[in-house]
Amino acid sequence: MMRQGLEERVFRRLQVVGRASFSISLPKSWVLKVGLKPGDVLEISEGVDGSLRLSPPEARLRRSFCRLNADLCRDPEQLGAIVLAGYRVGYDIIQVTCSKSPIHELSRGLEGLIEGLPGFELDQGQNSELILRNVLDYSRFPADDLIKRSYILVSEMLNTVSSFLETGRYDLIPYIEALRRRVGELLQLHTRLMVTYFRRRELGRFLKLRNPPHIYSLILIENLMDSLAEVLLEFAKRISQVGKKVWSSSTVYNGLRRSLDESSRLVDGAVNAYLSLDLEQAYSILSLPKEHLAGILREEMEEVLLKDRELIALTAQAETAFIIIQSIVQRMAQLALDLFVESENPICEIRS
Repeated sequence: MMRQGLEERVFRRLQVVGRASFSISLPKSWVLKVGLKPGDVLEISEGVDGSLRLSPPEARLRRSFCRLNADLCRDPEQLGAIVLAGYRVGYDIIQVTCSKSPIHELSRGLEGLIEGLPGFELDQGQNSELILRNVLDYSRFPADDLIKRSYILVSEMLNTVSSFLETGRYDLIPYIEALRRRVGELLQLHTRLMVTYFRRRELGRFLKLRNPPHIYSLILIENLMDSLAEVLLEFAKRISQVGKKVWSSSTVYNGLRRSLDESSRLVDGAVNAYLSLDLEQAYSILSLPKEHLAGILREEMEEVLLKDRELIALTAQAETAFIIIQSIVQRMAQLALDLFVESENPICEIRS
């Protein structure tokens, strides 16, 4: 079986159709990959060397539509939750109708939500309706590129949390919160693209989806990135609540800093292993001792008996956070191994 990165050559017998036409069958794998269906028109062009080039048409995505009756919603928050769900499942147009409240009030209530949904715009329709419209260009969002964007944001969060720990600059907390929101926005976009792909398989060539394990891993790893971002935000907030006590205890400070530095190294390694299918890097992360990150903090605290209740609580919460972070990066590393055994390489000989 031919795999990603290898040119696949197939041979077909020329068939006579009627008295004046000839035909050949198309490889089923290619038809499915480009999202063709019976009745689609293909472009055939002749090259200067006499070869024929067969090109699928540009994606003609079916536009999906949903109408929401805001009058039947319990409150604006419930309406917002339903709009978000409509975005996530891939509706191109969401029409919101309302007769009980002024439409401009409804619009103001949804503006904040829409700002966090990449590719969605809010238009005021007639007097009693709002139109939420998708303007995404799907060709701009290969799935692996979205993972890279999320990783850049999470990596920046790690660096900023470390900077906050080192400098005590409280003005970094809003920046960490903004980074966390952006990771969440990418998760919503990624969810939308994956669901839309299952509805419209022609999107596969834009998203550059390779195989079922790749699709499965993309869904998981984007959610893992989001979980990691949430852990980092809560960790930064907890440090900010304890404040100067952290910096007055060199033991606590050094333990947190060393664990954060190692966390950053492991996140870098796990994502790199996933994107490059690096077996050794993935395996080294999976082989880490249990509670490796939390153990770094414990090692620093071994010879010190803390008496301050806030510092005791902080270190306990930090240990839990580092256990979660290690679990996340090891799950990422496992996904890298899943993709590794699906690829052609000297270790794995694939037959089907």
